[in-house]
Amino acid sequence: MPYSGYSWGLNPACILHWKYWEEGYILFNEASGQTHFINELGAAILKLFEQAAAPLNINEVCERLAAGCDLILDTPMQSYIGSLLVDLDGLGLIEPCNA
Repeated sequence: MPYSGYSWGLNPACILHWKYWEEGYILFNEASGQTHFINELGAAILKLFEQAAAPLNINEVCERLAAGCDLILDTPMQSYIGSLLVDLDGLGLIEPCNA
């Protein structure tokens, strides 16, 4: 699985404010001053990281999402989750951690 060597955690500098808006969330990061629109799956991933006691790798993220969101974890879904992790990292909301 791509990204299997990576673990991520919530960027500790983030101070996130959430507002549900139609089919996703408006997310304001007080620390950066940036506002983002995050779809429901992206929001579920961020909430996993907010609740996690330690960094999560893609397998752990997929397992927790499958348990909590009633997802079928086929290869396309796992790839999509991997791309969301990369996107959230690019936005500075999560960051790579030592595995």
